[in-house]
Amino acid sequence: MTPRAKRILGKSLIVTTIAVVATFGLSFTARLALQMPIDWLSWVECTFIPILIGMPVSAYIFAQSETIQDTCDKLERSHTALKEAHDRLTFVTSHDQMTGLLSRGEFIARMDRSRDEGECDTLLLIDPDHFSSINDEHGHSKGDEALVRIAKALVYTTRPGDSIGRLGGEEFGVLLRDVRKAQAITIAENIRRLVEGGPWVKGQQNGVRVTVSIGGAEIPHNADPQDVLRAAGRCVFKAKQGGRNRVSFDQEAAKLRVVTP
Repeated sequence: MTPRAKRILGKSLIVTTIAVVATFGLSFTARLALQMPIDWLSWVECTFIPILIGMPVSAYIFAQSETIQDTCDKLERSHTALKEAHDRLTFVTSHDQMTGLLSRGEFIARMDRSRDEGECDTLLLIDPDHFSSINDEHGHSKGDEALVRIAKALVYTTRPGDSIGRLGGEEFGVLLRDVRKAQAITIAENIRRLVEGGPWVKGQQNGVRVTVSIGGAEIPHNADPQDVLRAAGRCVFKAKQGGRNRVSFDQEAAKLRVVTP
């Protein structure tokens, strides 16, 4: 007998037993009150009628209840599996598969969010120096390894509330929430030093040395994200022209076009 059948039988026996006892109580009380005799037929009626009626009816009801419960459990498991699949799909579509960072679209969407009056976020663009030579001399697997390590350095040097994304190829972006230029420069320098002194440099594994050029720009209230990206990109270019492995910040943030609501 299956566990399900045992549960149904057990519940049915309990209900039938209660029905027999209740029938005896009501029938015998009524007969005594009406001064009617209690004969063998009374015993038979009070015993077998509840069993013949109560047992199959209660078994049917409990079987239906089990079926409904099984269906609810299956629906709950299906809902959980669907939610997990949706979460995985959402993560895949909004994150870079190699580094686990935000995708370009998701990163720009976070840049485009409404900022409170007086709040000023700051964007950092991080671009590895001579990255093509790493791929050419050591292979794309070593280049991918370098990108993953840069991504880890960005996560390590930023706060939980900041946003980090891979904007395409070897370019990364960091959105520092409510951080002004002076503090952002300090964070950018920490990133630069951590990448320069990363584990791939110690011991000069396979001769690979990785450094980054970083450009930054403040994001005024309601600024156009594309304008901010271009401003930070100009700073990255300036850092590379200045010798690479350095930080450059936009000196003309006030010229960023502001989008009116």
